[in-house]
Amino acid sequence: MDWDDLRIYLQLARSGQMTAAAKALTIDDSTVGRRIARLEKSIGLTLVERAGRRTVITEHGRRLAETIEELESLILRKVTGLAEDQTVVAGRVRVGAPEGFGVGYLARRLALLSAQHPHLETELVALPRVYSLAAREVDIAITLDRPTAGQVTSQKLTDYTLNLYGSEAYFERRGRPKSIGDLPGHVFSGYIPELLFTEELNFSKLGEDIEVIPVVRSTSVMAQVDAVECGAAIGVLPTYLTRGRPFLKVLLAEKIRLSRSYWISVHEDVRRLHRIRIVLDAIVASVRADKRVFLRR
Repeated sequence: MDWDDLRIYLQLARSGQMTAAAKALTIDDSTVGRRIARLEKSIGLTLVERAGRRTVITEHGRRLAETIEELESLILRKVTGLAEDQTVVAGRVRVGAPEGFGVGYLARRLALLSAQHPHLETELVALPRVYSLAAREVDIAITLDRPTAGQVTSQKLTDYTLNLYGSEAYFERRGRPKSIGDLPGHVFSGYIPELLFTEELNFSKLGEDIEVIPVVRSTSVMAQVDAVECGAAIGVLPTYLTRGRPFLKVLLAEKIRLSRSYWISVHEDVRRLHRIRIVLDAIVASVRADKRVFLRR
């Protein structure tokens, strides 16, 4: 068996599609198909069944994928670390984060970290979604929910506050809500309910028996910030994203006080790698130093 064939098969098992596996591995679909066929021939088992564009992993295929993952973990823990020069920070580290935290806070700091270590390559995936450490989608994951499964090490990164905001442009058109009871009559910006990747971002209930439904909806919190700033709507926003935006005005500060938490996690297989530790420690130190930024009112 060729390890490269096993690696390609594992990516296919994780992604579930030839095209997605090929894209992740930067090879073409035909190469993936050819390598899988060669692997099946070498072990004498059917690993995948094709149903149109879908690729169905057989029971033998599922068991093989689990075995390859064990090998991958062993390589990451025992072999990769041996080659690392502990005095030089080098190699690629991919960080997955929610869009608001990634774009609004982390991007600049990761760029500066790369500038500090010329041989370090940092990749920031800032999307409104959940990242899989087990599937090696990212090396470090920042999430709103604490991971409860898998071989991961997690710690709370920070709590952060959220307020209800509006702008003078909005108030001139629709008036300024003076109480929580006024809120159902106003235009809200918020997330698309059926596309929420965590209930931590569901802000539909802002008071007892008061439910608001966003009309200006987006999966992007940065789009929501812009919608509120331009006067199209009012909305719940993280306070750290409103810095430097003087047109945003806090509403009902004494009545609406929300907080959420960010967690930072890394898989056990890679957490001892020098480059991972450097990036992880840098993120934690930066956020802890900026505690007031995340908890301000």
